[in-house]
Amino acid sequence: MLRHPRVAAFLRWLPFIIIAANLFLVFAGVVNVAQAAVLIAVLEACLLGVVIAEFAAIRIAFRKARARGASRVQAAMASLDACLPPSVAFLVKQELLVTLAFPRLFRRRSPDPGTTALPSSGPTGAISIGMLAVTVPGCALSLLFVGGPDWLRWVLFGVSLYFAFYAVGLWALYDSNGHLVGPRTLRVRHGATTDVAFPLDEAASVRVSPEAHRSGPVSVDGGTLTVTMFGRTNVAVEFASPVPAVFFDRDEAAVTRVRFFADSPERAVAAIEERLSRTSR
Repeated sequence: MLRHPRVAAFLRWLPFIIIAANLFLVFAGVVNVAQAAVLIAVLEACLLGVVIAEFAAIRIAFRKARARGASRVQAAMASLDACLPPSVAFLVKQELLVTLAFPRLFRRRSPDPGTTALPSSGPTGAISIGMLAVTVPGCALSLLFVGGPDWLRWVLFGVSLYFAFYAVGLWALYDSNGHLVGPRTLRVRHGATTDVAFPLDEAASVRVSPEAHRSGPVSVDGGTLTVTMFGRTNVAVEFASPVPAVFFDRDEAAVTRVRFFADSPERAVAAIEERLSRTSR
């Protein structure tokens, strides 16, 4: 939004700071709810220029992501980074992506002919089952056995139901967005926010290479694109020359290596090697 990153970061947090300050004043008894509402409206009106700039940033980021091949949902997720603080944007995107992934359980799509799907959900299936094992009985137990005021049991029921739906959505999100090996292209994906295509005719080698990482789930460092699952990768693809990595939510980068996680790294390596042998003929 602004060229100075610290000023931009402060302005993104400012509306949240205003709301938090007003809530503090309400609970401290300094102002009542009506006065706090008026105060928020006045202060937000004073920040009208910031709000307009934020909407302009959203529009620019959305159009840029669409031009890079993102779907409407992916472009909307990318535009949130332009108007929200990083931590808030991450939480909002995670909630929206998990919610939007839920219907995929009922409308599965098969890969295109000649394309090999490489599942990369890692432990998310086990985590989701574990959450369901706790939250589904919790829904019933909260209504049947929790004493005290009625609102308490309904709050516990709502929390349990929310985490049950979240577990199913999380499972659907990562189970339906694995990597894809096509006749000429390797698509490395992470959830619904990262989908980077690489030409296989530029690939020089592929191997199983387990490694742990401390960076974020998707990062580029020293010409290496790393796409992790819970901080792990197990497949490495080397390119003969730098190839472009086009992202929806960040600048394009030139990489000579890509590391990613696959549930079956041996199958992933075999699928890529088969395509490499065909492209080399």
